[in-house]
Amino acid sequence: MKLIKTGVFIFALGLSLASLSAQPSDRPSDVVGLALVGHQVADLERSIKFFEAIDFKVAEGPGKWTVDKELNKLGNTPGAESRTAVMKVQSSVSDVPFTLVLRQYRGIERQDWSKLNSWDLLGSHIDMTVDGNVSALLDKLEGLSMLKMPEVQGLPNPRQQPGFRRFAFIADPDGLTIEYFSKPIPKPGDPPPAPGVSNSSATPQNIERLGKQAGFNHYAVNVIDPQKGRDFYAKVLGGDYPPFQDTGAKQILQNGWFPQATTNNNLRIELGYFVVNKGKTAPPIKFQDINANFAGLQVSNIESAYARAKANGAITVTPGGIMKYGNGRAVMIRDSDVGGYIMLWQPAR
Repeated sequence: MKLIKTGVFIFALGLSLASLSAQPSDRPSDVVGLALVGHQVADLERSIKFFEAIDFKVAEGPGKWTVDKELNKLGNTPGAESRTAVMKVQSSVSDVPFTLVLRQYRGIERQDWSKLNSWDLLGSHIDMTVDGNVSALLDKLEGLSMLKMPEVQGLPNPRQQPGFRRFAFIADPDGLTIEYFSKPIPKPGDPPPAPGVSNSSATPQNIERLGKQAGFNHYAVNVIDPQKGRDFYAKVLGGDYPPFQDTGAKQILQNGWFPQATTNNNLRIELGYFVVNKGKTAPPIKFQDINANFAGLQVSNIESAYARAKANGAITVTPGGIMKYGNGRAVMIRDSDVGGYIMLWQPAR
C-alpha cells in the first residue's frame, strides 16, 4: 500500500486485538482504518535522526526539495516547496508496521507551534508501548543529546525515577509529545492477564490497553467539546467509542477503536479534553506549520465518507474537495470541533 508518492497524550491507554466482525451496525462501513500519522517538521534530517533513535525506520525518502502540485493542492499550500520522509515502526497490535510521514516546507509562510503544551487545543501526541524499564529509553536519548521531557498536566514526568519506570513522556524536536508505557512484566507464577477485546462496542473496561507487543498504539488530539469531538470521530470516521459520560473531571480522555488499515486489529484515536481550555478557541494552525499534525484514514468509498464529513460540519482544506492523489484519491478536511486535520484517502482499485 503506497499512501504517498516520494516528494509528495496521555494520558490513557487502550487497544483491541480482536476482529471487527461484530462491530456496531451504526458505524460507517466505508472507513478501512487508521493508516498513518503526518507530522510537519522544521528540519527533516534532524527529525529522521530523532525517530531513528526511537526505533522508527526510513521507508521512503527523504525526498528532494520540490514544488509538488498534487501535495500543494491537497493541503492548500500553493507554490510551496516541500520534502518528505516516510518512516515505519512496529505496530503494537499487528505485524503490519505503522506509518509516520514527516514533511518540511519552505517558500511559504510557516508558524512554529513547537512550544504548544501537551494539553493545549490542537496539541497532539502519539503513544508507544515498550518492553522493559522506560528509564533505558530516557538514558539512551540523553546520551544522544536528544532528550526533551515536556510538562504533562496531571501526571508526573521527572527525569529520574527510582525503581522500575512504567511510563514517561518525551517530545520530538518540533514539540510532538510521545507517550511511552511499558508492558508489565509478570512475576513468576502469576496467572496470565485476562484479555481485553472489542468484539462488540468499546467500554472503558474492555479496552486492551497495551497491545500484544511493543510498538505504536494510538494517536491523540485535544478537543474543545468532548461530546462534539466524540460524535464527529464516531459518526463520521467510524471510531468505536464508549458512550460519552460527563464526569465533571478536569480531564476527559476518550479512546475509540479504529482498525489499523489493512488489518483486523485495532489502534486508537484518543480525544483529550482539559478544563483549562474551557472558553478558549483553537490556535490558527495551518497545514504547513511546524508541529501541525494529521491523521490519515484509508476509506473504501471516498465520496460517501467525504459527504458524511461535510454533513457533520467538517471544513474542507483541499480546494475543490476530492482530488487525484498519488495512486488514488484524497481530500484533506478538519474536524468540526477543534479543527484537527484529517486526510481521507482511497487507493486506486
